[in-house]
Order: sequence, then C-alpha cells, then structure tokens
Amino acid sequence: MQRLVLFDLDNTLIDRNGAIQDWAVQFAARHSLADHAATQLVELVQERASPVTFETVRAQYRLQPSAKTLWRQYCSDIAAVVRCPERILAGLDVLRATGWRVGVATNGATDIQNAKLQATGLIDRIDGVCVSESVGARKPAPASSRRQP
Repeated sequence: MQRLVLFDLDNTLIDRNGAIQDWAVQFAARHSLADHAATQLVELVQERASPVTFETVRAQYRLQPSAKTLWRQYCSDIAAVVRCPERILAGLDVLRATGWRVGVATNGATDIQNAKLQATGLIDRIDGVCVSESVGARKPAPASSRRQP
C-alpha cells in the first residue's frame, strides 16, 4: 500500500504571515507610502491575495502601475522573501526516503503558490500539488465533504 501525506502550504510548510509583513514594508517603501500603509497592506492581502486585491491596492494608494503589474510584482516579491525552514525540508526528505508520497493541497492563486513552491525548494521535495484556483474549489469545502447515503 502506498502511503500519502498532504500538507497545507501557507503557515504550515512556509511562513506566509512573515513573508507578507516583509513584503508590505518593502512595497510601502518602494511606493513612498505613509508609515501606516504597511499595516493596511498586510490586512488587504492577508485573507486572500489575488489580482483583484491589487485593483483595490492600486485605487486605495493611487498608484500608477496597473493592477496586473502590481500583482506580478507581488508574486515576484513574495517568492523572494518567503522561507521554508530547513527542518521542514529535511523532514520532507525523510518522509520520501521512507516511502511516503508527499503532496501539497493549498488555497490561493496558482501563480503565487507555484512561485512560493519554486522559491523555497519545496517543489523538488513533493510529488504533487493541488492549488484551489486550478481546480475551482477551496479547502475546506464542507458541502463536498458530506457523505452521501
């Protein structure tokens, strides 16, 4: 029998909250925003960062770059600051070496989640990934988890 373990990505394998805080400080500085902007930016992207989120960011701060450009920069910036602790990477290596298949099931936009997997080296330590945007469902999905009689 094949053994399988699935992990969440954000705030399980990686420190998403810390990465968002680091990003917000950098973003606010890059765009010469007021001191309190970093806190507001964290609140805007904390629940769910997506291209639509950056339409709000662009409008709220009256930024010149398009929302699409801001989103692409966010994906790049987050990938640059996100970290996966070495003990997590080593643990995944041990699991795979002992016969476990390792997967990631994560909510979020496909491009940002894939960027984080690449940047942290996780992509080389997992056998598969399921991103909510790619499959059109978020976890947990209570309606789909009910057993049918």
